[in-house]
Amino acid sequence: MIRLRDIHKVYRDQHVLKGIDLEVRTGEVVVIMGPSGAGKSTLLRCINFLERPSKGTIQVDDLVVSAENATRKQILALRRLTSMVFQHYHLFKHKTALENVMEGLVTVKGLSRSEAVRISTEHLEKVGLQDRLHFYPSQLSGGQQQRVAIARALALNPKVILFDEPTSALDPDLVEEVLLVMRAIAKEGMTMIVVTHEVNFAREVADRVVVLADGRIVDEGSPEDVLKKKKTTGGT
Repeated sequence: MIRLRDIHKVYRDQHVLKGIDLEVRTGEVVVIMGPSGAGKSTLLRCINFLERPSKGTIQVDDLVVSAENATRKQILALRRLTSMVFQHYHLFKHKTALENVMEGLVTVKGLSRSEAVRISTEHLEKVGLQDRLHFYPSQLSGGQQQRVAIARALALNPKVILFDEPTSALDPDLVEEVLLVMRAIAKEGMTMIVVTHEVNFAREVADRVVVLADGRIVDEGSPEDVLKKKKTTGGT
């Protein structure tokens, strides 16, 4: 499903990613962990070219994109295969929950308004927001806003969803409602790459945990093995 080869990212004199090789199988849930500044979010954003890698190749499904030679057409095609859920939701404040989910279906996929309403309603119901369709972000809790963002990602029917610390901006009592939705998505077989510090989520849901430090993968394996080592060594 996803293959990253020799991914580097350099900002002027800062070498953030230093030759990342990673493969993710269809239906697999991979959790990326590591200390702040390790390059976790940068790696996630390189997968869909929100950050353009300085070197390397990214393959999603049958599409292979080279960092050095990527065309605009290839980048747009890559983004259509992926959806991203951000730490701070990135919802349009002047649009309702329903309109936020519809936006990509109409503007990117070119669906009719009636079809976009049908699909958006279905996915908002899936994340437990059937009674909040016409609420604006300011009328929703942080957890509800993040669930709208997840519904928006799902509605685009991507090959993979990228989650960038989806619970880190939430109050502790709202974290579980978002993790509950993510667990349900994982059970349905969605391919997911999740940057998170939520150890319990990684232990319960991940097929594999990847640990980044200083721009490199320093450990990779089953949640049981990796988290046991992190606990023993006191890693973050």
